[in-house]
Amino acid sequence: MIDYHVHTSLCYHASGAMEAYIRRAIEIGLSDICFLDHLTMQPSENNLSMTPGEIPLYVQALQRLKLKYKGTINVKIGLEIDFNPELVDFFQEITESYPFDVVGGSLHFPGGLNIVSRSSAWRQGKVDSDYVFDLYLEDLNNMLDYDYFDVVCHLDLLKKFGWKPAGSFDNNFDSILATIKSEDLAVEINTSGYNHALQEPYPAQDIIKRCHEKGIRITLGSDAHKPADVGQHYDKALPMLIAAGYRHLATFTRRKRDLIAINQP
Repeated sequence: MIDYHVHTSLCYHASGAMEAYIRRAIEIGLSDICFLDHLTMQPSENNLSMTPGEIPLYVQALQRLKLKYKGTINVKIGLEIDFNPELVDFFQEITESYPFDVVGGSLHFPGGLNIVSRSSAWRQGKVDSDYVFDLYLEDLNNMLDYDYFDVVCHLDLLKKFGWKPAGSFDNNFDSILATIKSEDLAVEINTSGYNHALQEPYPAQDIIKRCHEKGIRITLGSDAHKPADVGQHYDKALPMLIAAGYRHLATFTRRKRDLIAINQP
């Protein structure tokens, strides 16, 4: 089994040494662990990610750990890039400059609005939900115009605080899923959603089923921000994936995709 979404203290809101995450992954029997730390170039926010200047340190540290644990567990080097349409050329340069195994594309600031912070206007219900959902879908569609990433992370993240639009949000995903399939991208099943208001993964079960119907590959990640979170809630997520029809998960090596069989705990 794998965990393809693990953070480090370089993002300033996670704790624990990189090696502690790896030891936890070994302890619970994982074959692969992929560090997917944040690169968030959002001028209005601080302490959300490493800086571009810290990426060499991040990559070098993981290359050493990859060698140290070779034969015990596969340590993969990834990056989670928060979409910013003004910086796409820069993101392309970054992803081509380092030996990443996988790059995730994510969206935390549709229209510049923070949808993940507990202190945000979105969390406090001060913003019209239909307006924000439309912003999110628009920016998600814009992100899919680019090819600097391999995996779409936490596809329906804006449900984090339990807000729902008046219309059917899930039904609006059909065109997005069609684009994901045509671009041959993978979708991440992110189990951190079980810790949040709706207590379900990102994306929701119905979207996972539609991913399978469209032949979209999936990968699996805990979004761990401390070592104890590695592999969290897999006991809930894996039966759901199997019920949806999935038998394999996507893995990556130097941006090339492969498959691994799903093994329930």
